[in-house]
Amino acid sequence: MKKILQEINQANKNRKIILKMNPDEINQFLFCARVGRIGISLEEGPYIIPVGYGYENNEIFFHTCYSGLKMDGIRRNPNIFFQVDESISDVSMYKSVNIRGVARIIDDEEEMVPYLQALIDKYRVPVSFDEYIGRPGRSREKEMAVVRIVVITPKEVTGRSMIRVDPGRIK
Repeated sequence: MKKILQEINQANKNRKIILKMNPDEINQFLFCARVGRIGISLEEGPYIIPVGYGYENNEIFFHTCYSGLKMDGIRRNPNIFFQVDESISDVSMYKSVNIRGVARIIDDEEEMVPYLQALIDKYRVPVSFDEYIGRPGRSREKEMAVVRIVVITPKEVTGRSMIRVDPGRIK
């Protein structure tokens, strides 16, 4: 059994090329990707949550509610892991970026608005924050009372991409 596993592992090594992404590739990938995952530590163990996010000035940010499991975990331990990946359906090509960083919570309305504007620009039809929050059925006062921005300042960033190749085509 061990010999068979070694042969399979060697065959797989011969069919894939793993490349480190350079800083420009990492920045472009983080800027364009739509969904990332944050990993936080809870008393019970790890907790991973998908989030829509923004990326500007080498910082990751997302909006969330002011309370709940995610915020409790971040307040307890601001060391956070953020990951973005992308692959095609047969996983013959993929990219991933992993970030270890420190999270800070923004609860000042004036400080939150530029981050919220960036998220509106990315995920909605770009309109001003005031126009967006002023739409029927929305209440600026109520929504700003419950929303928070979490900003992740990276301490370590790694990225890689992988392609599978047909060994017979490599000469």
